[in-house]
Amino acid sequence: MNSPLFSVIVPTYDRPRFLADAVNSILNQTVADFECIVVDDAGPHRAQPPKDPRVRSIRHELNGGVSVARNTGLQAARGRYVAFLDDDDVFTPRRLEFALRGLERAPATLCLRADMDGRPVSQEMLEGNVHDRILNGMTPHYGQVAIERERVPRFDARFEGSSDIDWWLRLTESTLLSTVPEVGLRYRTHSGARHRNGTDARVVGGLQLLDIHGAYFEAHRNAAAFRWRRIGIMAMSVGDRSLARRALVRSLRLHPTPRTMNHLLRALRPTTERVSIPEALEPLVEAGRSQAKDGRG
Repeated sequence: MNSPLFSVIVPTYDRPRFLADAVNSILNQTVADFECIVVDDAGPHRAQPPKDPRVRSIRHELNGGVSVARNTGLQAARGRYVAFLDDDDVFTPRRLEFALRGLERAPATLCLRADMDGRPVSQEMLEGNVHDRILNGMTPHYGQVAIERERVPRFDARFEGSSDIDWWLRLTESTLLSTVPEVGLRYRTHSGARHRNGTDARVVGGLQLLDIHGAYFEAHRNAAAFRWRRIGIMAMSVGDRSLARRALVRSLRLHPTPRTMNHLLRALRPTTERVSIPEALEPLVEAGRSQAKDGRG
């Protein structure tokens, strides 16, 4: 059997209507040389993607989370290049065409993304070696990247939230990027449940990142400041203003900005809510409390 040009990996968990939209957007590509691998992560209802000989479905017997599902897709992939699509997003018709254009310049390439109405999202044009600045702001969405299959890092299943940030950091250690200034991904915002990837999980994932990649964040203060600010904003969104205050103080001491100060002022109101933080990560947070008291930053 000949290997396809692209393998497009679609992890899914019980989103039948969205999944059909996602897979159909792959089937409607101007580049037809692909396989679509749908990985059903043991959803309560078996995934039934649209029928097409280029679509194959793999079902987990046990739910392992989206990182495990993506790894299953990578293990099964046969394409020269790999792209990803979440089950609630869609590709624009020329998505893979744009990828081929960018892959002429670098082994991994990005397209731009927009909301479902076509309004583009502001984003940085990443080119070349971006390892030293990839975490200074929001990382690209998985659906924006296409990459040579041999270069794709596996996903770290320790992260239920923030696995994308860990993945981008490891990818850019040894892989150059290009960006094609064309919208290839439309990102859906909806109120549906995020299975194993809610805000609490992303707060814990942010703390895991700071712990596991401590040496990187020690050497990249702006990245550390941004990560602490994100933890603070997410903690505040679930009502844990105590954690939000500590995180935002850490961010301010690393890289003071008016935006972070505004978030801190909002977090000064008392709260009784708490994010459940694994015991192993408590010292990381408590270090911020000590620095805030004694004035070290």
